[in-house]
Amino acid sequence: MSELAARSQLPPSSATRHADALAERGLIFRIAAEDDRRRILIGLTKRGAELVESVRAEERRAEEDLRKRIGARNHTDLLRLLELVAEMPVAD
Repeated sequence: MSELAARSQLPPSSATRHADALAERGLIFRIAAEDDRRRILIGLTKRGAELVESVRAEERRAEEDLRKRIGARNHTDLLRLLELVAEMPVAD
């Protein structure tokens, strides 16, 4: 869970709570690692993978709609600017 917490920039207790909620909804599974049973491996269930694909499909539709509305050049510029913002350091 510590790696998940670090990647998601959450305190370990928050990452655990989120994982618990996702597991309760049947979206992820957790198993102990074979080489170190203290480590917990997390993966998507079939239901979780279907939800991820559904969200990604909606995201693609929304982005294509935006590109059509603002034009290809503005869309490219927007993506470039958003990448710059995403690369900025996070304030504590």
